[in-house]
Amino acid sequence: MQSTQETKSILPIQKETSKEFEKKFFFQAILKAIIIVTILWVVFLINDMFGLHWNEYGLVPRKINGLFGIITMHFLHGDYAHLFSNSVPLLVLLFSIFYFFHPKALLILLMSLFIVGILTWIIGTDGIHIGASGIVYALAFFLVIISILKQETKLMAYSLIIIFLYGSIVWGFFPQLFPDKHISWEGHLAGAIAGIVLAFFYKDEGPEKKVYFEDEEENEIERLEDEMI
Repeated sequence: MQSTQETKSILPIQKETSKEFEKKFFFQAILKAIIIVTILWVVFLINDMFGLHWNEYGLVPRKINGLFGIITMHFLHGDYAHLFSNSVPLLVLLFSIFYFFHPKALLILLMSLFIVGILTWIIGTDGIHIGASGIVYALAFFLVIISILKQETKLMAYSLIIIFLYGSIVWGFFPQLFPDKHISWEGHLAGAIAGIVLAFFYKDEGPEKKVYFEDEEENEIERLEDEMI
């Protein structure tokens, strides 16, 4: 059996290992976000450079031939400005999902994609709906609502940053404010609904609010001693 002094000397090593893992995980989350946004750019560039007219395969509400758009709409964009306006917030939001909810991140993203597509197909106005803005709304509302539900410090701090940077997205529910643009407010609304629903569904996932006790360090040392007997 090791002495208490020897056990204490192990703790800094464990903390250092934890920091290294946290750093590695941080950069993995960034990389995953970049890969997904890069896919959007590759699809757009191929479509634009070769004149493939893929935007015709976007979502067409309440049409059987528009059902395929439930998936494809998120990967199609009208122009560079449209794509860029979605790419920046997507990078920030995808990083947060992969960082804070890594075991379920891909599932959350896929469910957001399908829920946004299905709701837009049901409530959307006539026309072809394209763009990843519905995903932006879904992830933004998911992050803000779940941070309120969980009350975890880091998650709430990050959500405040999201609100500060992208709080203006609420104006996307009012297309009359942008009469010169064709804005799918239905896609935005579908994204908000998806994000709120998923936040309640996954409220037990991700980081947990920490409870600190004065004898926490002593309990940790005792636990390590028991494991080394």
